[in-house]
Amino acid sequence: MTPCAVGALGATAWALFVAACVTPALAQDGRGPTTQPQPPSTTRPVNLVPNGDFAQASQDGRLPAGWTTKHPDNVRLVAPDEEHPHAIEMTGDEQLMGSYGVDLTSDKIPIKPNTRYRCTGYTRSRGPSFIVFVKGFATVTRRVKGQPQTFDDAVYQMRKEIKPSVDWQPFNLDFDITPADVFSDPLHEVQYVRITLWAYWPAGTGWYNDIRFEEVGPLPAGKVRRPDAVTHTGRPPNLGPRASQPDDAGAFDEEQMWLDAANALRGEEYAKAAALGKRLVTHAPQNGNYRVLLARTLVRLERWTEADEHAAWLLDESPTSAPTQPAREIQPWQRDWALVVRAEVQWHAGRTTDARQLLQRALRADASPHARQAAEELLRRIESAGS
Repeated sequence: MTPCAVGALGATAWALFVAACVTPALAQDGRGPTTQPQPPSTTRPVNLVPNGDFAQASQDGRLPAGWTTKHPDNVRLVAPDEEHPHAIEMTGDEQLMGSYGVDLTSDKIPIKPNTRYRCTGYTRSRGPSFIVFVKGFATVTRRVKGQPQTFDDAVYQMRKEIKPSVDWQPFNLDFDITPADVFSDPLHEVQYVRITLWAYWPAGTGWYNDIRFEEVGPLPAGKVRRPDAVTHTGRPPNLGPRASQPDDAGAFDEEQMWLDAANALRGEEYAKAAALGKRLVTHAPQNGNYRVLLARTLVRLERWTEADEHAAWLLDESPTSAPTQPAREIQPWQRDWALVVRAEVQWHAGRTTDARQLLQRALRADASPHARQAAEELLRRIESAGS
């Protein structure tokens, strides 16, 4: 339940695909800056939370309008005192608070990239601890019983833990929303966020009040990232004219070369991407990420034999995949892309039946969504060429 983060280089290549899985993605840890909430003033930013002050009640009067809960019997709109005429009360016994707890979730909140945001509010408790979640949602297509269906899934999550206090206490959660895109899977764009207020162990009653989600302002120029750039937390990509070239001298910077190769592929600079990809594969031949990048790039350059060799290696169908070699770092979605690459190679060679068979393997229900999308597009091209 923590935000995307990047570890040592051994995990970075995978993290660039998985941890940087959203566009926009959020680049600071939820336990980061501890700036106190800004006091109310005439210049305070607009509260982006629909009905964040709980002033408008639902039709039955039990909940604030626009907010939902999985435990309607344990959440209600109350007026605890004159200073807090609108607050949310959450209560639960040991069984409930020791298992799921009690929740309340906001309506959709719009966001934009390269922007700093702050979530603030107040809590009071006679027992329960609290967690405030900010969850980013994306439109995700996946297959259900073989048929593609579209869902709004939470693809990002950060949180703020709050200890119980018998007096009202403020909380804040500061973070930056920064583009963090990848050229492969999983690739999702966070389209909006929701705030979830949660109370859990120990048993008792707690209250939330005055929930705000504010745009603090644009990021400093040095932190702004190009929206279509492959990047990750902690380090911007090298996008200028001095970006890594195949003949660069000096120390081998694997992480920067990976970013530059991925950006070159996204920018359709296939020759550069292939040259950098070959250096990465030579440096780390067991890394599946590097093989996928290189195989996809070589197909675009119509270097069919080379592309097929790397795709076959990913599928463990290559004569160079000897058991005595080090363990290969391969994920299922990487094999899905290898199937698409091999299918395109087979189709180019005139072996349409073999290409179709490979694509059927990539079109299974649990296949990587983006590799499956590429497989569907290639299958349409094959069908169109045959008609």
